[in-house]
Amino acid sequence: MFSFILWLIAFVAGVAVSFFVPETTISLGGKFVFVGAWGAVLGLVLFSVCKRKIEAKEMEFEETLNEIKASKMEITSSNPVVPERNIPSFEQELPRGAMPVREVLGKPASEIVKAEFPMDAWKAFSKCVLKNRPFPEVLKTMEVLLPKMFPKASGILYMYAGSQTDLHKILAFGDKVISDDVIRPGECASFNTGDIVVSDYSSPRLKGGCTHLHHHPQGISFCSPIEGIDEHFGIFSLQADSLPDNETKEDWLMKVSAFATAFGLYVANQNLNMRFEQNSIRDSLTGLFNRRYAEESLAREVFSAVRHKNPIGLIMIYPDAVKFIQENRGRHAVDQLLWELGQRLPGYIRNEDIPCRYDGEAFCIILPGADLQITRQRAEKIRNEISQLQIAYGEGILSTTLSMGVSVMPVHATDAASLFYAATASMNYAIQLGSNRVVLADALSGR
Repeated sequence: MFSFILWLIAFVAGVAVSFFVPETTISLGGKFVFVGAWGAVLGLVLFSVCKRKIEAKEMEFEETLNEIKASKMEITSSNPVVPERNIPSFEQELPRGAMPVREVLGKPASEIVKAEFPMDAWKAFSKCVLKNRPFPEVLKTMEVLLPKMFPKASGILYMYAGSQTDLHKILAFGDKVISDDVIRPGECASFNTGDIVVSDYSSPRLKGGCTHLHHHPQGISFCSPIEGIDEHFGIFSLQADSLPDNETKEDWLMKVSAFATAFGLYVANQNLNMRFEQNSIRDSLTGLFNRRYAEESLAREVFSAVRHKNPIGLIMIYPDAVKFIQENRGRHAVDQLLWELGQRLPGYIRNEDIPCRYDGEAFCIILPGADLQITRQRAEKIRNEISQLQIAYGEGILSTTLSMGVSVMPVHATDAASLFYAATASMNYAIQLGSNRVVLADALSGR
């Protein structure tokens, strides 16, 4: 450190000298050359000094090692035999599954750890989870994995089915029935705690716990929530009269946690993928299909209609009161109106028909196999139903009539693009004629 400080002082002094020398004596470029050469010379000097010091330290270290070796040889020659110590022996009952120290030290490492883990079954399960395979495939790997992962135990896996009110059994294993096929989330303590709950029924201090495990409350039980990305998807429950001799409660707790975590993340990923697919073809406000899906669906239906010589009907819809509501009640009221229409339109059409939010405030309905008469009757029914609709909004009521355009293939068009054009033009003509009416594409030829 002292050498470095001296080098730094010398280098700074050289820089200062070059700074104060007038440029009439040495040019600016010459000053830079001087500073660089001065730094190089000082660096070489510092390197030489440090190298000599390191060599001196190495020689000193070697001499110290030689002295230590010599002293060890003298001790060994003077004490050739070390008397064996008398190690006291403590004879006591060992815990279940424990092994004496002498026996453990005499065994190879592969035989000391007896706890078994079904690696082949776990790899198959993990592979399906990581590749995001369909749920039935993952379920099959779980049917193989869980009985091997938790030997001599009985378990049950619950998940929600359509609603968040009840949990339904989707998988069970083991010889005993430990719970009902359908339970309420609140019946399992893991739902309330958000963590794995372990219940040791042999403990006199056990109180409460999971009330759904009332069929066989013996031994020890583990209940874990199936969660991912802050969502609750189900519950995994496990019960064993006794654990294997080579495994502890902590071992099973770790295995339950590993399975629940992996499966929870898989379900969360599946849920996100499903939402992404729905959002990519669904309108976020109304819940109906969006324009992209409408155009793709019509293209498919047109191809099928041409092949099988079937008609296709198309209805374009515009709510007449949009402008009035926008000016008097605001955009939120318009969104409320569009949402109400999105909820009701599917109830006025067939299951095979395709309702969509097409563009802005406009809707469309694709009617595969519907001729001109069926399409017109369906449009008139929708117009009549919506004209009677009263929507409560704040202290007032929202209502609207519809301007609708109808086109049918092959009567008015021969492809998807011309079918959309004819229906849209008919809808715009209905608006021009005074709204609240259905206009067929036939009327366009008479304009």
